[in-house]
Amino acid sequence: MDAFRDHQPVEAADADDGEQLRYEKRDPADVRRLLGALVAARALVTAQIVPGAISCPTAVLAVDSDTVLLDGHPQEPLNQRLLQAHHLVCTSQLDRVQIRFRVQRLRRVDNEGYTAFVAPLPTAVIELQRRETYRLQIPPMQPVHCRLPDPERGSDGVELRVLDLSAGGLALAATEGFVLPGTGRLGQCTLLLPDAAPIMVGLTVAHSYVEHTRNGTPRLRIGCRFERLPPPAERAIQNYIFRVERQRSARERRAV
Repeated sequence: MDAFRDHQPVEAADADDGEQLRYEKRDPADVRRLLGALVAARALVTAQIVPGAISCPTAVLAVDSDTVLLDGHPQEPLNQRLLQAHHLVCTSQLDRVQIRFRVQRLRRVDNEGYTAFVAPLPTAVIELQRRETYRLQIPPMQPVHCRLPDPERGSDGVELRVLDLSAGGLALAATEGFVLPGTGRLGQCTLLLPDAAPIMVGLTVAHSYVEHTRNGTPRLRIGCRFERLPPPAERAIQNYIFRVERQRSARERRAV
């Protein structure tokens, strides 16, 4: 595949200033942490050359207190483009979260016989933590449950297994004959995450339908939205999602 590829202007890709401010990390410790995570994950990075609207693959090889080391390219003309660039807009993914940063003033160096580039540590890294749009499939060996209020059962309520989870809602599994409230509101429920305190969440049913499991058993799948999820509860859910994804990524790397 040709390393040179037409691309939309970088300025258009970076146009959402509000989004950047929301997810921007400017503390040098946070910048080093995120770039160091890319090194540890051996993550592929796409570098957009500005000006020129050309992109090429690279990787973050090392990070220290005030510089970052980027991998070079086998094609010399592309290395020359990198040297001549005003700056690079670099995009990667870490545990399915987009990471974006800008580097400039690249200096060519030798890295164990291969071309590499040193640049000053980026002043900021954008970590697009769109967990509300990403649903984590709950690992079967580490089940999560949600306790729904049930007037007939008193304070114990009824516990249903959580099938997937995001910062915006969750999906529950129930028996085919489970009766949903006519209002669609499940009320104040208790989300039970492993190694975490119970989380009170308000749930509203968005949809429900009968599906069949792999062994052919029918079950009712109930998709729910959170009602005005408090910030501490959202952070706890995002931390859980992040922890499970990191564990999953580590297992996948060990299996390679």
